[in-house]
Amino acid sequence: MSAAILVIDIGGTHLKFGAVVAGQSKILGRHFPTQLLHGNDPVGALVAMIAEAVAALGVTPGKIVSTVPGFLDPDHDLVHYAGNIQNLNNRRLASELAARTGIPVVLERDSVMSLMGEWTSGAAQGSQNLLGLFFGTGVGGAFLQNGKPFRGAGYALEIGNMPFKGEGRSLPGRRTDCLETYVSGAALQAIAARNKISVPDVFVSPDSAVKDEVAGFLRDFAIAVGIAIALFSPDCVLLGGGICEMVGFPKLQVAESIASNAPYDEMGMKMDLRWASLGWESVLVGAHMVASQGII
Repeated sequence: MSAAILVIDIGGTHLKFGAVVAGQSKILGRHFPTQLLHGNDPVGALVAMIAEAVAALGVTPGKIVSTVPGFLDPDHDLVHYAGNIQNLNNRRLASELAARTGIPVVLERDSVMSLMGEWTSGAAQGSQNLLGLFFGTGVGGAFLQNGKPFRGAGYALEIGNMPFKGEGRSLPGRRTDCLETYVSGAALQAIAARNKISVPDVFVSPDSAVKDEVAGFLRDFAIAVGIAIALFSPDCVLLGGGICEMVGFPKLQVAESIASNAPYDEMGMKMDLRWASLGWESVLVGAHMVASQGII
């Protein structure tokens, strides 16, 4: 057994585990449903998953690095609000996990770790002012300047929670009229439910009602990206997350729409839009940076 960094990616639907050993990644093939964290003892449930993952990966963790999908305090310990896993709200998750596992724990926002991985080893290599937006069950964002994450007062680029449109739309666990109620995996689930189809079929359905809803979804998607571009003035934009990899997701159409919504013409700039290439492994690469280079 070798000393390792155990990496946990806590998503809105699944938890993924992997490890970094001597700079090399190992991925646990099995994913755990996030539903397991919805009980009375989410930390205990996470400890049990950690024990199972460590045994399956055959590693001895010297450190745990875990993502958090939501508002994380600048102390990288207190989880203020995780809309998809509200049992973690107001928990000092790093401290509790460290106490119950005997292993030091580092928490980082999921979008920051994903973007650092893509900047280091993936599609975003070579950029200096990098905006990353990730569309999955929720929506996350990060901005890197020469590899250093911009944090503002601590919760910068929690873009999924920004006010959007004001039509009174709501979804469980989310602020009314936040971006995620219009553009997210949860919003796609609502479209699928209304039209009695499965979520994977949303972008390929021939039904005219579904097509109309999808057109509105994609329009909102492009507007949201355009807003972020106008705010952060990146020289490169990276888009990723499960939605972008769904069958039928029209990347070319979306890119053209983003270009028309962002102020590139006014600035005399060309858009450098890239699509995430590493998948889950971007979090492993980012975790290695967090653990070994003191990014936090």
